[in-house]
Amino acid sequence: MENKTSAINIQIDTNVKKDATLVLTDLGLSMSSAINLFLKQVIKKNGLPFEVTNVVENKKILDVVCGLIMKDGKCLIAKRKKDDHVKNKWEFPGGRRQGLEDEKKTLERAFNELYSIKTNIKDYLTHSICEYPGHIVDLKLYECEYISGDFELSTHSEYKWVNIEELLDYDLADADVILSKFLIKREIENSRNKEN
Repeated sequence: MENKTSAINIQIDTNVKKDATLVLTDLGLSMSSAINLFLKQVIKKNGLPFEVTNVVENKKILDVVCGLIMKDGKCLIAKRKKDDHVKNKWEFPGGRRQGLEDEKKTLERAFNELYSIKTNIKDYLTHSICEYPGHIVDLKLYECEYISGDFELSTHSEYKWVNIEELLDYDLADADVILSKFLIKREIENSRNKEN
């Protein structure tokens, strides 16, 4: 099969082009190869292959870690009752990171102190950055396996075990919507791979 190519005419700042060319040369890439690689990643990710944010200065950034807690093929979500901007919104359980605390330790502490559950915390999955009134949340998601304990309702009014593909049926907090879209896309891709 013939591999067809087409030309692109783009305008680049002279200094950016010069500096980028030096880096790409060190990597053994031409500008054309690098742009081709970038566009392939755009297709693969169905969007930009890196995060684009519009972080407003002077807003506090909250470092939060949450878990995709799985049990019998379903994930745990909980509805916030705390009277703030996410009141009555559904979210993945988790907690705020304290200082330079290891993210998995944050989850262990939050699951134990806030929810009275034990989990096997596995791999980091993804994160989202979301702007709320007064602050910005950097929310990291880890895959977790439920082990034991009854989910306690201290900062939440209710909780549910739901199928991943049903997540967007709930009124989720904005940062959790982004995570849910990632999970649903991953679930669809996994299903397709199993079929092939």
